[in-house]
Amino acid sequence: MTRQCQRCDDWIPEARLGALPDTRLCLECSKEIGGDYVTYVTAENTGKPGSLKKNYGSWSIKRKLRPIIPKKPE
Repeated sequence: MTRQCQRCDDWIPEARLGALPDTRLCLECSKEIGGDYVTYVTAENTGKPGSLKKNYGSWSIKRKLRPIIPKKPE
């Protein structure tokens, strides 16, 4: 079970694939761009419609795959 990094074409280590089976990046590229996902956290207002009082009772969390642009050779 080996796979190449989608950014730099290096091989992703088996230990990383064991911990994150759906990863698309090697460790170095993941550190450089901030990981496979972008996380969005939004406060959800639970107040009555039309009320100026803001009651934030919960948070919604969404993760979206980060677009990966291949690294240019140096």
